[in-house]
Amino acid sequence: MSGHMNSILYVWLPCKKVYPIGPATLADFVHRRYPNVRQRLFDLSVIPQSKRVNALRAEVRDVRPDLVCFSWRDIQIYSPHEGDESLEYAFRFFYARNPIKRLVASLKGLKFVYTYYRGIQSNLSLFWTLEREFPAIRMMIGGGAFSAFADQLIEKLPEGVIGILGEGEDAVLKMVEGKPLDETSGERVVFRRGKQIIKGEKPIPTTIEGVSMDVPYISSIFPQRDSYHGALATIGVQTKRGCPYDCQFCLYPYLEGRRVRYRPAEEVVTEISQYYHQWGVRRFWFTDAQFITGHEAYPQCIEILERIIAEKLDIEWSGYIRTSLISQELAHLMVRSGVGDLEVAITSGSQAVLNGLKMGFRLDSLYQGCRYLKEAGYQGKIILNFSLNSPGETEQTLLESVDGYNTIVEILGEKQVYPMLFFLGIQPNTGLEQRLLEEGYLSHGYNPLNLTPQNIKKLLYNPAPLNKLIARACLGAWDRTRSRQSQPVDMQYADSSLSKGLEAKSGRDVLLTLGEILRPQRTQL
Repeated sequence: MSGHMNSILYVWLPCKKVYPIGPATLADFVHRRYPNVRQRLFDLSVIPQSKRVNALRAEVRDVRPDLVCFSWRDIQIYSPHEGDESLEYAFRFFYARNPIKRLVASLKGLKFVYTYYRGIQSNLSLFWTLEREFPAIRMMIGGGAFSAFADQLIEKLPEGVIGILGEGEDAVLKMVEGKPLDETSGERVVFRRGKQIIKGEKPIPTTIEGVSMDVPYISSIFPQRDSYHGALATIGVQTKRGCPYDCQFCLYPYLEGRRVRYRPAEEVVTEISQYYHQWGVRRFWFTDAQFITGHEAYPQCIEILERIIAEKLDIEWSGYIRTSLISQELAHLMVRSGVGDLEVAITSGSQAVLNGLKMGFRLDSLYQGCRYLKEAGYQGKIILNFSLNSPGETEQTLLESVDGYNTIVEILGEKQVYPMLFFLGIQPNTGLEQRLLEEGYLSHGYNPLNLTPQNIKKLLYNPAPLNKLIARACLGAWDRTRSRQSQPVDMQYADSSLSKGLEAKSGRDVLLTLGEILRPQRTQL
């Protein structure tokens, strides 16, 4: 390939409404180095499905890009948490005793599967449309979903499309500069050469220092920005990249690497301030794998929060946070700077299960972090993500999870604690997948995008012998939820089904039901 690129169109493929921080970061990165390159950011999420192909055609004709960069964030049908209907109907199909309920669930399941396949095919067809109608345009694709399922997706794309695994700034820059992108280019790329799939490696991760988003510039290239303006919008801001932990079900180390790279606190808060004053945004989500990655992150985290307070930014912020790493000082700064509801991946109330999943924290430290938040006057909600039937789960460890929930309720009060049930969704390129392949639970060469009933049951990890017991507790709780009035909660999430699960508060019912079932059995032994 030769020749400098003069124009780029970034396309945010349809997903739940989430600010396209990845494409915006790439556009800003290129603009700082090549300000004369014309760029446009185009969000297909806010366009009705039936109009997307024509909308993309019109955008390409208007921008006349040399390069189109697609970002594919989501591929998931069975969101493995209780607020998602697809999980509920999967459980009813596999575990309900009533044949009529199983029949209804099978029909619902077919609808979900059709929607899933249609969504993937619709996205893939966009590439073939551009390949056919605008053959001179080069195409790239990245994003979390693509990175996770690159092996399955790249073979369905036109030859010549270059996929990016994880971070994309340096690869896009090389494309702009006309440099080759192949297995020798030092970038994590994937592409087809005939029937062969080729991958490259990137020995040095991308540097993110000195990257403060130029919000006025993003405003000038993002015609649909109004969808993310105002006090009710939520904007993602990244403070660091990389995750030092080895949680067996998580993709972040694969996507961003294990070495943590920090942005200067001043740049982070400058970015927040620009969105605050220019777009009227009041809600922010730190997109880091973990906002507090360890004790070495304290100086940056403390400075960010102190600057938010000093600049009198009246915001509500959240992110993935290990309460086990919250110190007394951090707790007070978090509350004063506007921390909102927090998702806490407790996963299990059993230290043995946590150690088996290589979670890297101790439960007593997690509980202490909750105490520090309480002492600091925290008024938000703690969403406890429990992953039932994780590897190593027993009846005893299930009871320990019930006890773990009760311990946090004793610290914060029941009104602030919302247990949310997740089941481990097996994803490619994770330690859990490798473990299950070695154990024979998964077959080598399986297709994670192939949703047969057998695949669905395996990928929503809920194995015997505890599967029927847990399903019984879940189905009972969901039935009781339907028969009573859910209590609305003042929460706004990109995943609306998460809010639904919190309103029902069925996670609490499941945990307490498990306790009621198991404690008498343990007493009799």
